[in-house]
Amino acid sequence: MEDVNNAIVQNLDEEDESKAVMLFGRDIRKIPCFKHSMLFGIYSGLAAGLGTFMFTSRVKLSTNVALGSYMGVTVVYWFYCRYNYTMEKHEMQNLQNIIRQKSINAVKKDKETV
Repeated sequence: MEDVNNAIVQNLDEEDESKAVMLFGRDIRKIPCFKHSMLFGIYSGLAAGLGTFMFTSRVKLSTNVALGSYMGVTVVYWFYCRYNYTMEKHEMQNLQNIIRQKSINAVKKDKETV
């Protein structure tokens, strides 16, 4: 059973590496917040462009609105998501430090009582 699990994990790792999407030397699938910011930007651009076209029937204006909405939402959500990601990462580091100190203090107390 252990061999089967190892084979599955190894196969997943091989598939993961074969589908790498590189941009400026980085795999964009491993960049935090990239996928969500792009998806929100694309969907908002599509919705804004279609909405503008439905109300005005002007192709150039709706294209400009769609592109502006896509760029604006992508950038704004990117910064929002990265800020939250950084804050969570910082909080996790603080929590790890607190747990590490508590475990060190517990070991010291055990040695003192013995």
